[in-house]
Amino acid sequence: MTISSIPAGYSIIEQSSKMADSAARDVQDIAQTNLNNRDALAFNKVEFEAPKDTTPSSFVEPMVELNQATQYSRVGTNVIQRDQDMLGSLLDIHI
Repeated sequence: MTISSIPAGYSIIEQSSKMADSAARDVQDIAQTNLNNRDALAFNKVEFEAPKDTTPSSFVEPMVELNQATQYSRVGTNVIQRDQDMLGSLLDIHI
């Protein structure tokens, strides 16, 4: 009977990859929608108002999800690394 945390580490990394892909698609969809809603010659318009925040609040959710995916990826990699370290220490034990 083998006890290993490698499958758990790989599943965490796979989950983080799916989360990152989903968040990247959300960012792309939002950016594409913003581009389609803009006037082609809007860059020529002179505005006398103070500049507003250029990042719409809709970008916040996908960016948080991307950050979370990065953290999950690090956790999965750390789980695999710890498993390899434990295996190495077991192989170093002399009977």
